Amino acid sequence: MYKNFLLSFLFGAFAVVRSYCQSGSVPLPPFTLIPHYLVTVNFNTTTVLVFPAAVRPVDRGDRDILAQKQPGVDNVLKLKAARKDFPVTNLHVFTADGRIYAFDVVYSDSLATTRDLSGLLDNRNTFPPGIVQLSGEAFNSAQLTELLDSFQMLPVHVHGPVNHRDKMIIRLQRIAFAGPLIFVNFRLANRSNLDYNIDFFRMYIRDRQKAKRTSVQEHEVYPVYSDTLRVIPGRTAVEYTLVIPAFTLTAGKQFLVEAYEKNGGRTLSLDVSNKVLFKATKL
Repeated sequence: MYKNFLLSFLFGAFAVVRSYCQSGSVPLPPFTLIPHYLVTVNFNTTTVLVFPAAVRPVDRGDRDILAQKQPGVDNVLKLKAARKDFPVTNLHVFTADGRIYAFDVVYSDSLATTRDLSGLLDNRNTFPPGIVQLSGEAFNSAQLTELLDSFQMLPVHVHGPVNHRDKMIIRLQRIAFAGPLIFVNFRLANRSNLDYNIDFFRMYIRDRQKAKRTSVQEHEVYPVYSDTLRVIPGRTAVEYTLVIPAFTLTAGKQFLVEAYEKNGGRTLSLDVSNKVLFKATKL
C-alpha cells in the first residue's frame, strides 16, 4: 500500500510541475521584435545596401544569396542571387555600431536597386544619406605598388591547390605576406573557346563540415586590393592577384576562394588550407 501511495504522490507531483511549466510559458512581448525588411535580388544585376555603420558578420539563411562587402568601403554590402527563382530566405547583417538588420530576401527578375539604410535610424544617426565609409589601409599606394612588384617576382608554387571545372582551371601559384597583409596570386586558364567574364571574387572562412538544414554563418574576407582584370579570352591563361588581411585558420575551418562568371555558371572554387598559408613568403 505504501508503495502504491508513493507512486501516486510522485505522479501527481510530476503532473503539477508539468502543468506549471506549460502555463508559465508566455510569448515574447511585441517590443522585442526586430522588424524584417523585404529586399529583392537578381541573378544578373547587383543589389547594393548602404548602412550607417561598418558591416561586420553576415548570416545568410541560404547559400542562394551571395553577399559581399565592397572592397575598400566598410559600410556597403552587395547582394546577388546564386541561382534564379530560389525560395524566400532571410539575411541578418551585423554592423559595428551594435545593430542588427534583418531582411526577408526574395528573388525577382526586375532590375536590382540601391538602398541607403541610414534613414532607418532615429535622430542619433550622424551619417548623411549615401555617404560611404572608407576603410583604413595598412600601406599607402606607393608602398603597396612596391610590394606588389616584389610579389610578382616570387617563384611559382608548382604544387599549389588547384581546381578544374567546365574547361576552366584555377590554381594558387604564389602566396606571401607583409605586415598585416597576405598577398595571393592565382593562375586562371580558359581551355574553352568561350571568353570567361569575371563578375567578382568571393573569399570566406567557414566550418569544414556543415550539418544540413542549419543557417550558413560564414566569415567574409574582404580584399584591400584586387586586380582589374575582367575577361579571360578563350584558349588563354592569365594571372590575378588579391591582397587580404592576414589570418590563420582554427581547427575545423576552411578558407575558400570563389570566382564567379558574369551571366554564366562556371563558378570556380579553391580550398586554401593552413598548410598553404604557413608557406607564405615574407616580402
